[in-house]
Amino acid sequence: MRSGQFPAGQRLTSRQRQAAVRREQILKTALSLFAAQGFDATSTRQIAKEAGIAEGLIFHYFPTKASLLTAILEDRLEGRRAFRSELRPLLEDAGGKPASEVLRAAASGWLATLRRDEEIVVVLFTTAQTNREVREAWQGLIREGTELLTGYLAARVEAGELREDLPLETAATMFVSSLMIFFLARRHLSEPEWGKQSEPYAHELISLWLEGARR
Repeated sequence: MRSGQFPAGQRLTSRQRQAAVRREQILKTALSLFAAQGFDATSTRQIAKEAGIAEGLIFHYFPTKASLLTAILEDRLEGRRAFRSELRPLLEDAGGKPASEVLRAAASGWLATLRRDEEIVVVLFTTAQTNREVREAWQGLIREGTELLTGYLAARVEAGELREDLPLETAATMFVSSLMIFFLARRHLSEPEWGKQSEPYAHELISLWLEGARR
């Protein structure tokens, strides 16, 4: 169990509630500073000052600065609003629905999640390029998404909808990577323009993915 988190339904003591609130305060402050000035440029001393706490208290909850980011990843993306919590039901409950329908929904949903959690996604993505601990956490999240997609594609191959020699892992990786590239290239768009471009992109991606570019 991660520090400061408790089993669902457990009655917390006042001390435990205070610890949970303090932990959340540290995470929110850290994310705000990481987003504003970058992970490397933000010190734990700055985080403590902004949060109004002693710097040592941060290390009571998080052993390293990088562990702050991985905790944000776990709490924000794997907890309340996880990629996996949104993707898993869609793919596991797809039943006999055609791949074109399911994959369009997955693409639209994933883009919406990236857009909604833009602040943390950008911080994590950029920090993962230079920090091993954050990179491993980020890769684990992406890997889980591609594994879910790979499982769904395998089921559609078995159902006879997709070709038998489909390279499942490569196909899933291409799908996920295309969505990330679109998000990173267009994340600065206004909300109306994002909506205007993201939905057609999801449809075009599936069309190309399923049918290819060959005449």
